[in-house]
Amino acid sequence: MIIVEEVLKHPFTGNRVRDVFEIEWYETAKTIIRRPTLSGTEIAVRKHNRIPLADGDILWMDDEKYIELVIKPCECIVFTPATLKEMGIICFEIGNKHIPIYIDDGNNISVAYESPLFMQLQRAGYAPRIEERKLLQTHMLRAHGHNNYNAND
Repeated sequence: MIIVEEVLKHPFTGNRVRDVFEIEWYETAKTIIRRPTLSGTEIAVRKHNRIPLADGDILWMDDEKYIELVIKPCECIVFTPATLKEMGIICFEIGNKHIPIYIDDGNNISVAYESPLFMQLQRAGYAPRIEERKLLQTHMLRAHGHNNYNAND
């Protein structure tokens, strides 16, 4: 078993074989995750800080192989508000439900699929759609300054 206590900061180089350690979007902040990689290598990630794991992190590497973290896509509710006011109202309503909100560079709002929320957004006329997407920490809307990490580290 490989135990990972720190994400590698240097990128891989050379002709190493890629192995993949998949996690769900909601597991990025967990302090302990244990499961096999896609090739069957047993791995345990033990974080000692509050920095969430990120899609593409290199967890382990030797001369022949590296293990890359991949966040699995999930079923999401996606919609694009027509105005800034609409964006504020929608984000406020979703935030009241304590559901993480993700906003991409095209101002599309994504949240993990939840049937009651989807129906509420449809009734309100926001034209939500269901798509498979990766919910990445770098796109998470943050309203409070209590998250003490830099996504670019």
